[in-house]
Amino acid sequence: MLKKLAWLPATVSEGTGQYARRLEVGSRLFVKSHDALRLLAGHVPYLLPDPLPRSTLATFLGIQRTISVDFTATLLKSWCQRGRSLTTPVTFKTSLQHIKAVYNYLDQHMSKHQLEELLHNNPVIFYTCLSHGVQSASVVEGKFLYWSEVMWADETGLFEKYRDSLLNADPVSAKLYRYPLRAVYPDMEEFFTQTVRIMRNPGIAELVQLLSHISTTSVVPKALPDVLLIFSLIGRTLLARSEVDEGLRSLLEWLKTDKVIPGKNGSWLSLDCHPMIADDRNLEKMFPADAAVFFVDCGEKLGVGNTRKKASQTGL
Repeated sequence: MLKKLAWLPATVSEGTGQYARRLEVGSRLFVKSHDALRLLAGHVPYLLPDPLPRSTLATFLGIQRTISVDFTATLLKSWCQRGRSLTTPVTFKTSLQHIKAVYNYLDQHMSKHQLEELLHNNPVIFYTCLSHGVQSASVVEGKFLYWSEVMWADETGLFEKYRDSLLNADPVSAKLYRYPLRAVYPDMEEFFTQTVRIMRNPGIAELVQLLSHISTTSVVPKALPDVLLIFSLIGRTLLARSEVDEGLRSLLEWLKTDKVIPGKNGSWLSLDCHPMIADDRNLEKMFPADAAVFFVDCGEKLGVGNTRKKASQTGL
C-alpha cells in the first residue's frame, strides 16, 4: 500500500524557476542529485528531504537515484511530442543550460545510430527567441522543432525578413522558413551542423523558392532590392561551382518559366516575355510605354544597375 499512496513530501517546479511542495507516490520521485538536476532540471518531482545514501525504504518505494540514457531520451521525447496537429510545435519552458546538458549527455552516451534516429525522427530541437541579457540558466519559453525546421544561420537576412509572409502562406511556403539556431546556441555549431546535420545556410534551391514566393506576394518596386540580391547570390554560387547536378538544373529550368524577373513597367516577367536589358537609356526611351517591349529593372534608381554605361562614362 505504501508504494501506491501519494504520501511522500516532494518539491515540484511551477515552470518559472519557483518550486512548490506536495505529496507524491514514491515511484514518481527522484533524489535531488547533481545528475538529476543537470539532466531533468525542474521537470520531475524530487523527494524531500534527501534520503540516506543506503536507505532500503527509498529503494523499496521505488524512489529513483540514477538517470539512464534511455530514460533521458524518453523524457525528452515526451516533452516534444506533438498532438493531433503535427505541424504545430509544442511550447515548453526550460533553461538553455538544461537543454544543452541533455544534448551533450545524449551525444556522449548514445550510439551514432540511436542518436541519429532520435534527432531525425522527433522534434527535439528547442528553439527560443532570446531577449538581450537573458542568462543561460534562466527559464525561458520556447518550442520544439524538427531538424528540417531549423538551420544554422541565414546570412542573407532575407528569410528572416519574409518570415511572416512565408509562415502565413501555403504549407509549401511555410516550410521554406527555417528557424536560425546560431543566436540561440553559438557554442554548439559542430553538434547541430555535423551531428544533427541541419542546413548550414540557405542554398540555391531555397533562394529560388523564396524568389518565386516574393514575386507572387509582393510588388516590384517594394521587392526590387531583395530580388536583385537573390539573383546576385544565385549567380555567384553557380559561378563558384564546377558543375550543376540534375536536380538543380531542373529547378533552374523551371525558374525560366516563372514570372520572377522585375520589369520596369512594374510587372513580373518571365523569359517568355523576351525581356531586355537596356544598354542605353536614350534608346530605351524610343519605345512607347504601350509597346510590347519589356525592359528588366536592374535597379538603376537604386544605384546598382546599368554598370556598362557607368563604366563608359568613366573611361574604363
